[in-house]
Amino acid sequence: MPTSELGFPVKKVREGLAEVLVPAEEVRAPKRATVFYNPVMALNRDVAVLVLRTFSEMAGRPIRACEPLCGCGIRGIRFALEVPGVSEVIMGDLNPNAVRLSEENIRLSGVQEKVGVRLSDANVLLTAFSAPGQRFDYIDLDPFGSPAPFMDSAVRALRSRGLLALTATDMAPLCGVHVNACLRKYGAVPIRTGYSKELAVRILLGALARVASAHDMGIMPLLCHATDHYARAYCLLEKGQGKANESISNLGYIAHCPSCHEREVIRGLGKPIAAECPYCGSKRLISGPLWTGRIFDRDFCSSVARQLAETPWVSRRAKRLLELITGEAEGPPAYYAVQKLCDAFDLRTPSIEGLVRALRERGWWASRTHFDPQGIRTDAPAREVLKAIRELA
Repeated sequence: MPTSELGFPVKKVREGLAEVLVPAEEVRAPKRATVFYNPVMALNRDVAVLVLRTFSEMAGRPIRACEPLCGCGIRGIRFALEVPGVSEVIMGDLNPNAVRLSEENIRLSGVQEKVGVRLSDANVLLTAFSAPGQRFDYIDLDPFGSPAPFMDSAVRALRSRGLLALTATDMAPLCGVHVNACLRKYGAVPIRTGYSKELAVRILLGALARVASAHDMGIMPLLCHATDHYARAYCLLEKGQGKANESISNLGYIAHCPSCHEREVIRGLGKPIAAECPYCGSKRLISGPLWTGRIFDRDFCSSVARQLAETPWVSRRAKRLLELITGEAEGPPAYYAVQKLCDAFDLRTPSIEGLVRALRERGWWASRTHFDPQGIRTDAPAREVLKAIRELA
């Protein structure tokens, strides 16, 4: 199709190994854009390529992938060009302009034998592949806003031991700014804390675990991150009542004291939760139900980072992100936002590396975190973190 027939001005951009046409207009919200393309999400797509390369090697089988909300098609095209184990990518979009542009980009990229695009609602497309023998190995949900409306269809369209990737850009509800919106979308209560970005990931995972369990599937988070304006999760799903039960056992709550900043992870949905902080007696904030288990698999994250040696086109930001994730992967839930903690207690903010070192010297587990450049992840309670900060002042 000649580009003049697209009906709107376009420009050429290069990302990874892909060179595609995108709308020659300012980035807008999808409802106002001719076709949605966001260059800021290049990091998201870089990491997705590395994760899918790792998963493809781990699975040891040809990978059939689906991107049911494809926009200009750049993500699916990059999968076809940059992931050797991908045998087929099926993309979809409900916007006819997006489908026409994706078709043109598929042709320009020379990936017609691997990639196809359909004019379809995302849930309709996923449901069409929900029968045994037709399901995908990998599904990537990257909507504008919440992935919640698509989770059930995605779970049904994913084979056992398939990988589901979720993006949530509705961080205001997930981080406690709009509580009712979070309740509607994710069935969980968010709270505003220094570590709200991690709570956002855990609420997202908790919602997915509940949806998957209804289909007797369990989830295993392999790699999660909250970067820029979104939360992202990669989860292995596996069929079986035992797997589903195991997932549900990882649901629970996090109780946060806004006065002394101590926090408690309560694993399990049926346990009583004390309203008052056991350390200072203040009323605690309770978030959940959410995922209380690990949000990273360190071996998988390390394997993803090793892919960087074979993908020199991937951004430096992706390299730094994966270094931080690998370093914090085995740490406990609920990092500390050191700058905010110091502000709350009128303390001078120390060097983050110095604080990590000081806590390790005291016998605590400690690392930096990708969630916050001024944050640390540690098993030390808040009172011990504050003690170390005061001694470094």
